[in-house]
Amino acid sequence: MRGFLFFLYKEVVQFLRNWGLLIFVTYAFTLDVYIAAVSMDVSLKNASFYVQDYDNSPLSRELVSKFREPFFSFKGYVLGEDEIDELLLEDRAIGVIRIPPKFEERFMEGKKVRIGILVNGSEASASNLFSGYSSRIISDFLIKELGFEEKPLEVRRRFLFNQNADSTYFMGVSELLTVLTLLLVILPASAVIREKEMGNIEMVLISPFPTRLFFLTKSLAMTLVILIFTFLSLTVVIKGILGAPFRGSYATFLLITSVYAFATTGLGMFIASFARNMLQVIQLTMMTLMPMLYLSGTWSPIESMPKFFQYLSLLMPLRFYIESAFGIIFKGLGLSELYPNVIALLLIGGLLFVGGNFFISRRL
Repeated sequence: MRGFLFFLYKEVVQFLRNWGLLIFVTYAFTLDVYIAAVSMDVSLKNASFYVQDYDNSPLSRELVSKFREPFFSFKGYVLGEDEIDELLLEDRAIGVIRIPPKFEERFMEGKKVRIGILVNGSEASASNLFSGYSSRIISDFLIKELGFEEKPLEVRRRFLFNQNADSTYFMGVSELLTVLTLLLVILPASAVIREKEMGNIEMVLISPFPTRLFFLTKSLAMTLVILIFTFLSLTVVIKGILGAPFRGSYATFLLITSVYAFATTGLGMFIASFARNMLQVIQLTMMTLMPMLYLSGTWSPIESMPKFFQYLSLLMPLRFYIESAFGIIFKGLGLSELYPNVIALLLIGGLLFVGGNFFISRRL
């Protein structure tokens, strides 16, 4: 037990003395999380657009005036089709609103009028938002011009757990979980590689201290470090600076994070058993981490994936951890609601942790 605590202490001290690694981890849990939260806005802001107005009537000009900042940025009028193609090809506009000839005349006569919305499909996300916002503005404007003081049908949306639909909260927490996963894989693996490069592995193999416990101390030490940084990032950056709500229990969150850590550090040990230097650790981590992120539901809903990948995602511990983390932070869920995810994390994490540490001890 004394030797175990000594090696655990040694790993933490080595991490703190490595200024480059310490600065990188500090940046990842602070500035990186903050930048991702405030810069990756999924709403429409300052979308550049032009108008092709073949009617040039008071009604058409009034319609154009409804496209206001901060959602839209009106750049001017265009005439020819070639000019529109040039604007969209050169990415000088997200879209073009096309108003047909005799727009006001036909509208006042009650005839069918078609307004075109041309969007730059190369920017898929912004184009979808531009099309949706524009359609809503046009329909609201025309309904009002028809004389309806109130819409015949009104749909009221209510956002639960994020009343203002603020994407800052979501992006900040998503980036924190991504950074946490990345470092839980890289740090234990890099600690083993450092011992390999210094030639200490051979001394451990001939020492009376059990090899498996030696690698276990590396996993536990890095897990402890990351748990501390995660807690600080949650309280200082996510909740303090970004103002995101935290409705659950910190103890529950850290407990589930600890369970998840065993899975990812086990994966790090698998990587360390194959890698010979830090470059290979980074390469293997990226090759492993990217499918985990794609299949976890971080970037796209699992329900929208093909069936095969939906089933494959059940093997990814990150999927269950993300569901648990968001449930705790935004919904205030506890272990009684999250126990299926905890069981899945224990099963997958146990296999990865035991397998990773066993495999690396056999490879040396």
